[in-house]
Parts: sequence; C-alpha cells; structure tokens
Amino acid sequence: MLYPLRFKEILRNYSFGNRWITEVYAKEGLPEDHRIAETWEVCDRGPESSIVTNGALAGKTLHELIADYGVDFLGRDVVARCGTRFPLLIKFLDASNVLAEQAHHNDALAAQRGLDDPGKTEAWYMLHVRDGATIHCGNVAGATEAAVHDAIMDGSIRELMQEHAVQPDDAFLLYAGTMHYSAGGVLFYEIMQNSDVYIGLTPPDVTLPEAEREAQVRAAIEGIHLEEGFDPKISPVSLREGLNTRTFAFACTHFALERLDLNAPYTLTCDGERFFVLSQIGGTSTVVWKGHRETLRPGHTCLLPAALGPVTIEPESGPCALLKSYVPDLLQNVIRPLQKARVADEAILGLGGKTVLNPLKELLA
Repeated sequence: MLYPLRFKEILRNYSFGNRWITEVYAKEGLPEDHRIAETWEVCDRGPESSIVTNGALAGKTLHELIADYGVDFLGRDVVARCGTRFPLLIKFLDASNVLAEQAHHNDALAAQRGLDDPGKTEAWYMLHVRDGATIHCGNVAGATEAAVHDAIMDGSIRELMQEHAVQPDDAFLLYAGTMHYSAGGVLFYEIMQNSDVYIGLTPPDVTLPEAEREAQVRAAIEGIHLEEGFDPKISPVSLREGLNTRTFAFACTHFALERLDLNAPYTLTCDGERFFVLSQIGGTSTVVWKGHRETLRPGHTCLLPAALGPVTIEPESGPCALLKSYVPDLLQNVIRPLQKARVADEAILGLGGKTVLNPLKELLA
C-alpha cells in the first residue's frame, strides 16, 4: 500500500559545491570526507533511482514503485501528459563556487540531435545566499547571435547575461535555452525536467582546428533562446488561507512550485490526478495520512503518491515552511485558484516569466 514516502539522497560531488547543504539542513548519514554539491531528493534516471527509506516499501526504488503502482503513484493527469517516465528531478544545489556558463536544449532540439533525454527547463528557488551574491540568467537587451558567437569565443559570454542580486525566496524560471551562470555564494532548490542535456558556453579548446571550434559554437548558439525584454525573475503571488500562507512561486508546463508557510494544520488532497513532492525548508512538520506519521525537518523531502486522498501537514513547535512541487494542469491548479482569490490576470501571467515562452499567456487570453 502506498503512503507518504521518504527517499535516500543521491549525491553529486561537483567542483562548484562544498559542504553548505550539510551545514544548514538536517541531513543524516551523508559522507563527511568530500563536498556535496547536490542532493538529488527525488530522481529516476536509469541506474540512479531514489530508494525508499521509510515504511513497508523501504528498499524499493522509485522506478520499481512506478512499475508496481503506475497511475496510482504518478496520477492520471501526469501519465496522460508525461507517460510513466518520472517527469521531474528535484534537488538542493550548493553553488558555493563558480557554476559555469551554460544553457540547455529544448525538447525539439534534443530530439533532433538524437539525445536520450528530453530538453531541460529548470527553475531555481533561492534558500541561502552569501552577502553580495548574484546570478546571471537571460540575455541583456540588444544581444544578437553574432554577439553571442564572439562572446563564447573570447570567454565574455556572461557579459551578455542579465545580472541579478539575490536574496532568499527569489525565484527564477529558466526555460530551455536560457543562458545562466553563477559566480558562487548561493544555495537553492532546483526543479527541472528529468534530463541531463547540457550546452556549454565556455570557449572551445584552442588546440582544435578552427572549423571544429566554429562548429561547436554554432551548435551552442542553435540551442540559446534570445529575446528582447526577457526576464527570468518571477514575482510570486501569496494567498492567506486562515492562519497559513500559500505562495505560488512559479509555474510552467513542466512543473509548478508553491511555498507553504504554516501556523496551523494544512490539508492537501491527493485526488488521483498528480503526485506532490514536499521539501521542508524551515521549522518542523509532521505529514499525517491515516495512521502514518512522517516528521520532516529542514532539508527533508517527502513524496505524496497521487491516490492517497487527504493528507494533513501539521506544524510542530511553531511555524514551519515547505516547498510543494508538482506537474500542473495550469488552468485547474494555478489559474483558477488564483482567479477565485481575485488575483489579477497580470500577476498570474507573471508566474511564467516575462517571455514569449510563457505558457500561461495563451490560457489567460
């Protein structure tokens, strides 16, 4: 029988990371002898599939659960949209150090190039930042393909990206093709399509023949989205629900993210249409479903399978905060609840970013 599920983190030891995640979150059993740049909280990628750590299904992988429970696990709407391949990869990411200049293929380009993964749209929700930290994402006004070509060649591509000073709770929606870079000093929650496609924007190896270097840069440019007026920074929308606050952080076709600031029990209904992923970022809560109780401390993540029905989140010993992610029906899960709360369409549209890629625009027309 399905119930609220906890998973063992899958770790990444990349040069941009350090030990920040272990310093600020209640992670347990992580190695102490190397940096931890990323903790993959929920993931199913071939041999790397999250392993259940709680309850009767402990030891099962996410891949096995999907095979065993199918639509009851993922949800009817998710399966209709995405099939039975787990559609998301959710992680905490420590960019204490430089996160190199890059972009990602969109679905069409990934398919055209015969890649094993789909494209990769991703989003960042800032959790901890060092003083003066910034990120670069999206193109500056006036950026052209010719300028991008020259900037990749000479190593100045970050100068063609918008620079944003960052604070905790800032949100950025990076559609596939968005150029991005960080000089370091940020720890964020990252949600993305389940994909590992990558377009490097650093200069090609100078030892390569000129024609090969040129081909690499041209291939990179093909995957970059350039748009006048593009702004990846999102203005979240908050609703008061009794003693609690529900904040819509961002929303696109592939995923949506909400922040729940709880002072009282909060009931979330898993109605069979979609699964939800909860990540505790402040305080302590208990997830209650029938006779099952799962305590979440900062840095803990819990997946709620689609067919569970009502699940209650109870704050423990004071206020708490969680991030709630899911694959949305944008009309039913985002637009209509906000319109019912009398939120202006312009504010709702902003949850998809200032870009022609925003899928909310057509639904609000």
